[in-house]
Amino acid sequence: MDPYIKHLNELVYTVQALTEELEIAYEIIDNLFEDEDFDLNEEVLLEKKKWIQAAIEKEGSLRKTLKAKEGKNIPVSKLEKAAKKGGKTGKRARLALTLRKLSKKKKD
Repeated sequence: MDPYIKHLNELVYTVQALTEELEIAYEIIDNLFEDEDFDLNEEVLLEKKKWIQAAIEKEGSLRKTLKAKEGKNIPVSKLEKAAKKGGKTGKRARLALTLRKLSKKKKD
């Protein structure tokens, strides 16, 4: 048998197996949400709308960690320096920089 045809046959079998597994996965998902009385899309939309509130766990913790004064904006240089760090402080600093960009886009 030609090696190309053999390879093509193997690919066809693989695609068929994956298709069957995908159908089983869809069936499982349908069964999971069949009994529930809520719309999954509605739930996802609510989560997307409030992602910022969910991301900010402890309000003021970044300011406290960076020792920035209350009532004033945290300097961008401090945020950029902290964003390079790992851990919670780095994540919080990166989120602060992202939110800063979002607020600038809304003003435009």
